[in-house]
Amino acid sequence: ITSQVHGLSLDSPKLYDFYATVCELDVPVFVHPALVPTGYEHLKDYDLPRVLGREVDLTVATTRLIAGGIFDRFPSLKIVMAHFGGGIAAVKDRLVGKGYRFGTLKRPFADYYDMIYFDMAGFEGGLVALNCALQGIRPERLVFASDYPQDFTGVNTDTGKGMRELRGYIEAIRRLDLKDQTKEAILGGTAAGLLKL
Repeated sequence: ITSQVHGLSLDSPKLYDFYATVCELDVPVFVHPALVPTGYEHLKDYDLPRVLGREVDLTVATTRLIAGGIFDRFPSLKIVMAHFGGGIAAVKDRLVGKGYRFGTLKRPFADYYDMIYFDMAGFEGGLVALNCALQGIRPERLVFASDYPQDFTGVNTDTGKGMRELRGYIEAIRRLDLKDQTKEAILGGTAAGLLKL
């Protein structure tokens, strides 16, 4: 699904039947940025809706899933947020610290945050984004992704990220200061578990 479903936020009661069904089926829900998220009119220039707005919308969607009590209502729900959740790790401490503002959550904000999986696409294989994510996301909640064959450069889709860039991203992950087992989980094991492969 997208970070906004026909303009609905992901904590909308109109999505409860969907969440109940995916929980019953025991399948993960992948959340990708909405193509053109609404509510960000101030981002209309400089291609900001695509460059920044979609990532902001993922951060908002992730926060609304938690603040809206979706994981209290559907505790077995498995969510995979695209693009490191829009870079949510950078503001995790703020969200955790302000969690008391989110109504009647049964547990601390961080507990719900740690229930979510995050894919690793959307930042052009950037090591800055990856290292930032590792400061705020447990490695066992990361799922390798690349957006391949979408263009890394943003210039045109004919020059999209090739296998060389993709291999470079994988090699950078393999060089991380993590246990080999953790790196293998990031590169496929976690996704295989989610998909029961």
